[in-house]
Amino acid sequence: MERQEFVWDREYRDRGTVWNPRILRLPLVFEGKFVLEVGAGNGKTLEAILGQKPRKVVALDFSAEALKKCREKFAGLKNVSFVKADASKMPFSDCEFDAVVLFYVLDNMLQQGRLSVVKEVFRVLKPQGVVLFEDFAVGDFRELEGKRTAIPEPHTLLKKKGLLCHYFDVDEVKSLFSGFSSVEVSMQERKPIRNKEFIVRRKITGMMVK
Repeated sequence: MERQEFVWDREYRDRGTVWNPRILRLPLVFEGKFVLEVGAGNGKTLEAILGQKPRKVVALDFSAEALKKCREKFAGLKNVSFVKADASKMPFSDCEFDAVVLFYVLDNMLQQGRLSVVKEVFRVLKPQGVVLFEDFAVGDFRELEGKRTAIPEPHTLLKKKGLLCHYFDVDEVKSLFSGFSSVEVSMQERKPIRNKEFIVRRKITGMMVK
């Protein structure tokens, strides 16, 4: 299996602006805070974070191509910095951030990688700090469509172009963040295309407090 860093560099280089650019609605937890976004990608979530007027944001990604697009999009903003790093070995001090955002990043890892990243998030988060989580859920149509290469871990697939994708269930996410003092997790489901009831999008969202 090709290293995901190289796969995502290729994806962002070839088609990095095609992912949905809509500003996401996020819980109002970032105003005046020092925020870390893990897996910043092309900046679509970063835009929503900045809309809440945080004190400072660090956008981290292991893809140089993703960070290149982010830098171009947010050039000139003094309260945003960009860091290329492995999320399982983050170059930050203990208890540094007030909040961490994990949107559609843990799905690109195998189980040991997911555990390592959550452990690092816990380390760099201040006491009472908040984590916002969102990712694909088991039963999403993208898990079920077409033929994919199964990885020997439940609900984990190797998709076309070498993209790794894991689909979560609620209990798994609760277990993943079990070291936090508060874990609130829920699943949302919607059918985005009229008259195509078989196309079901499922995602899991969560708010965790250290």
